[in-house]
Amino acid sequence: MRWARNLLKSEFIYRIFAFLAAQYIRLVFFTSKWESYGQEIPESYIKAQKPFIVCFWHGRLGMLACAWTWKNYPFRMLLSAHRDGQLIGKTVAYFGINSIAGSTQKGGTQALRELIKALRAGETIGITPDGPRGPHQIASLGVITLAKLANVDMIPITFSTSRRVRLSTWDRFHLALPFSRGIFEWGRPIPPPSSGEESDMEATRLHLETRLTNLQNKADHKVGLTIK
Repeated sequence: MRWARNLLKSEFIYRIFAFLAAQYIRLVFFTSKWESYGQEIPESYIKAQKPFIVCFWHGRLGMLACAWTWKNYPFRMLLSAHRDGQLIGKTVAYFGINSIAGSTQKGGTQALRELIKALRAGETIGITPDGPRGPHQIASLGVITLAKLANVDMIPITFSTSRRVRLSTWDRFHLALPFSRGIFEWGRPIPPPSSGEESDMEATRLHLETRLTNLQNKADHKVGLTIK
């Protein structure tokens, strides 16, 4: 109905949704038992003041704001300029995470420049390589291009919880439920491609894609989920 569509376009309503989403994330986090694996990997980069790109699948971004424990170290997420991206941006802002609106895909030149500038200034950037619209768990070349141009490593991360609802969205969103066992799983860094040749770019893209999926399966196995 028109009134419902107009309601969802309201900035005030979006702020309410973002507030409620942030409180739900906190509820899940504080009622669940969490373990973090591989945290020494980003820790070593932060201690060396070496910027990097954090990569995670779109369907697993729900709880990752809680994985970033270095509150004094600049971190921003690349998010879609559309309404869903704005909602995510308003939600993660409650956890001290700022955002950059745009895309590394076609037409994302301005966002790409801003991302390179942020990385060269020492900030760390979070990106969903299959976002904002998919295909599901297929990494785009955009993040590889960014890593190459900024000359920074990519560090994959995922999370999993023993209790969840898997939504029927394009990204098969993992909605964590309270009173779970939770895992944050960081993976080994992936360097940028050695050259801008198509073969090197594609090899790095496939490497990132495989590493992210394997990391997700590993986290799911640790909390007792059936891997599909």
